[in-house]
Amino acid sequence: MSLVHKAIILIPSKFDPLEVATADRDGQPLSRVFDVSWDFSGTENGSMLSAPVVSFSSVDETYREDIQIALLCIIKAYKKENLKFPGYRKVDNWKQGLVYIRIVLGNSNWASLSDDKVYSKFKVNLKKFIQENNFSSDSGSRVARAINKLNSYGMCFRIPNSKEFKNFSIRETEQAIAIPIGMYQPLIAKAIETVEKYHHYRTHISVLQNTIEELFLQEANRDGASSDASAICYRVKKRMSPYLNTVPCYRATRDAKDLNNIIKACITVVLAFSGMRVSEMSSLSKFSYEEKGTTKIPILKGEETKRNGSSVQEVWQTHPIVKEALELVYDATQYGRNIYTERNNQKLLKGEITKQQYDRAVKQISSAFLPTKLSQVTTSYVSTNSQVFLKQYIKDLNIVATHEDVIEFDRLNPSRIGQLEVGKTLPKLTPHDFRRTFAVFFKRYGFGSSATIKFQYKHRNINMSDYYSNNARLQAMNDVLLDNDLLELMNEEGINVGIDIFDDIYNKSENLSGLGGERIAKDKFQRLGSGQHVYMSRAEIETLVRNGTLSAVKLPTGGYCLNSTCSRVCGFGQFAAEINPCEHQVVTDKEAKVILKQNIRLSKTFRDLNSGDPMMSSILIATKQKIKRNEQLLKKHDIDFVEFNERIKSSINILEV
Repeated sequence: MSLVHKAIILIPSKFDPLEVATADRDGQPLSRVFDVSWDFSGTENGSMLSAPVVSFSSVDETYREDIQIALLCIIKAYKKENLKFPGYRKVDNWKQGLVYIRIVLGNSNWASLSDDKVYSKFKVNLKKFIQENNFSSDSGSRVARAINKLNSYGMCFRIPNSKEFKNFSIRETEQAIAIPIGMYQPLIAKAIETVEKYHHYRTHISVLQNTIEELFLQEANRDGASSDASAICYRVKKRMSPYLNTVPCYRATRDAKDLNNIIKACITVVLAFSGMRVSEMSSLSKFSYEEKGTTKIPILKGEETKRNGSSVQEVWQTHPIVKEALELVYDATQYGRNIYTERNNQKLLKGEITKQQYDRAVKQISSAFLPTKLSQVTTSYVSTNSQVFLKQYIKDLNIVATHEDVIEFDRLNPSRIGQLEVGKTLPKLTPHDFRRTFAVFFKRYGFGSSATIKFQYKHRNINMSDYYSNNARLQAMNDVLLDNDLLELMNEEGINVGIDIFDDIYNKSENLSGLGGERIAKDKFQRLGSGQHVYMSRAEIETLVRNGTLSAVKLPTGGYCLNSTCSRVCGFGQFAAEINPCEHQVVTDKEAKVILKQNIRLSKTFRDLNSGDPMMSSILIATKQKIKRNEQLLKKHDIDFVEFNERIKSSINILEV
């Protein structure tokens, strides 16, 4: 018997329509094999936003049963081998792979993939199918995983190479957006302003929204009164007039327009100061915020949903403003929580839902982020409008890009060059864009640290690591971690920082100063003088950064340190760390402009302190030394500046530089 024929007989020719696909914890059927959807709530909870369900509604009815039969065979074999059900996300992934195979193959004879000629033709047609539909590269991976499962459980004898379908897609992968700081700062500032403005009134808002719901129901059922929608709204509006000034600049309406604007601000604050996914954010309540340890480190406790298809408790580092945001959104929507709880209880009493569906609803209702249009909610009690909210929010705030924002956007988002234009807002804004922006700010502006984050460039001294960490004390706490994907995202952003630094040093800066910069400039001049266009390509730089050969830290006072084992504290505070300048310091044209701004600040500080008080003399001398030393660097970069020549006022004779 050939391999093809051997595989064919392993799939039953007929399936009992009552065959159980999934069951609850007590073994009672939840789904049958040919149901339009399979319910996995008996084996896993799913996320707050999505129920653990695999749907077949989009699968062509002419071959839907073939897909379901093959999938159930895979699930049974998987369960027998692993002693547990596969996660519903895995099953959904296999389902989609089988659908693609069925479309390209033209039939449900999975065993035919064992034949080399059939398989060769299949690959050609699959590539064409993926490209014609502009599918992502993951489509090929899904097909490979599905074929592997068919092979593992005897439905075909073909093991695809892991790289076989890798380049089938022609669609360019675009990263989530990293928001330019010039647009990010006003966005966050406006959100925080809203949170602080309405935090005090959060319970008042809930009372107002509950009142309008009650009045609407009374007027809608009022005997002898018009049941026309506009007439009902008019009567409700009239009865609400005594409550108009309860909350400043807030108008209660059934569509909860003003409340939704507050929720948008709360979502922005939570995502910006945690880096969470939206599904993880949805697991939060006002009780999720804690301050850990004697130093009161602010953290969030919620559920991560990306580990093997199941939810696990996770902890995120955050900021105290998030506590106010969660309290505001939770308490302001309490009226909805009360109504949803009653609705859920009634459904259980009437037998309209199972106990598992009831428990899932209870969990959703505990979320801080509830849908506000109560009449439209039927099954899911957690808000799914975050993406729409955020896109509308930045548009409403009229935050548009400057020329500098566009330059930064193109630098941070190389796969999206040209998508942001001067005078226009961001091309999109999603929760995942906040996640990537969080990683960017974490690495580039020092928003925080965690026990498993080390700066990529092998800086072993804690002082150097602190340039990227305002919360290094978290390293002493094993249970304060960020989720794994976010750690990887921040690690990758750390590499991007290094690539940008060395690209600036080697290729973009016309002048280099600092002892390290002068050495590089000499070698750079010799290379470029011999006909090279760039000192080192970004691809070459990336290789050396990833393997640790190139190492850099951006100094907060301007310039870079290229010594991975440096124990100095260059750049901390206003004064030079040592008499002799660091031999590893490099200053580029871009960083020289940072030093110019620093000198302006130092000059102002000098004037503010230069009152004649002899106790200030040593500080003034050190400040002036720093200013004059910076001026020497600025001259090497051909930057115009007003030379600082002010003298120290003092009743004591002192020696000045």
